[in-house]
Amino acid sequence: MSLRKHFFSVLTIVFSLTFLQSCIIGLPSLAGTKADFEEKLISGSDKDKILIIPVEGVISDESRESSLFGSGTESMVARIKESLKFAEKDPNIQGVILKINSPGGTVTASDIIYQEIQKFRIKKGIPVFSAFMDTAASGAYYIAMSTDSIGAHPTTVTGSIGVIMQGINVKEGLDKIGVKDQSITSGSNKAMGSPLIEQSPEQKKILQSIVDGLYDRFFQIVKKGRPNVSEARLKEICDGRIFTAEQAKKEGLVDFIGYFDDFQIQLMKHPKYGGHRDGNPRLIIYQRGRGKVENIYQTMDSSEKQFQFGIVEKLFKQNSNAKFFYLWDL
Repeated sequence: MSLRKHFFSVLTIVFSLTFLQSCIIGLPSLAGTKADFEEKLISGSDKDKILIIPVEGVISDESRESSLFGSGTESMVARIKESLKFAEKDPNIQGVILKINSPGGTVTASDIIYQEIQKFRIKKGIPVFSAFMDTAASGAYYIAMSTDSIGAHPTTVTGSIGVIMQGINVKEGLDKIGVKDQSITSGSNKAMGSPLIEQSPEQKKILQSIVDGLYDRFFQIVKKGRPNVSEARLKEICDGRIFTAEQAKKEGLVDFIGYFDDFQIQLMKHPKYGGHRDGNPRLIIYQRGRGKVENIYQTMDSSEKQFQFGIVEKLFKQNSNAKFFYLWDL
């Protein structure tokens, strides 16, 4: 099959899927979650509780799809906001552990979660720890800067402190098969970042200035969260590189290395921990049932989300929704 025929075959599939998606938009959604939490006991027997909040996967304020047909749950930002709200009302919760296993995510989602945890710590007055698992990179490390202490699993990979705007350019390939961009813009920089045009030096300079500004914000967050590391050293190591747990501890990017039991013990030793430090607090997580959740980070009714395939988005991951990321992406 020639390159031209192959290209148009792909377009036919995409348009067919898009048409099918629009035809079933009136079907009821399978997505949605219950606004109230159900508390699940992991271990322990005391009155005091330590809440485990998972931060897993790519950090985003978008709802997650859980199947081919697009049914899913609330966004990570909405779920963490709701978890902190419920924890704030429970007087028996004496500490929180963020169980982090994430390569990072979008700049805004990472920053929102950071701010929500900061507000919770100030209002509740209890210790909040980060527990790094496989990966705690970029935006995930950004979030950890809001906590009182950071523990890493011995095999954790962390770091990747930096910003990336992902993108590809397909103009040359499209030119070869006779496909041309016919976009009409109001200014010379309106379509910058488009995969259909070559970037000019001015456009690259504009985009680089945005990346630099977002990086500076990240750097200041790390500087505030790691006061024992000199600014000069931070400037050397905050260049996007990744670290093993041992390397991160040596550089002062994490506080201790251990396993989950060690994270719990360290939290109970913290001065802000109000329970019995030699006790057996209940480790709990929050679970949800079916229904919907609404807070300021997810106000879309589950019936509005509708039945979505999400296949078109999966075929063209690099789409027109250009975003800036705190993300380690291989």
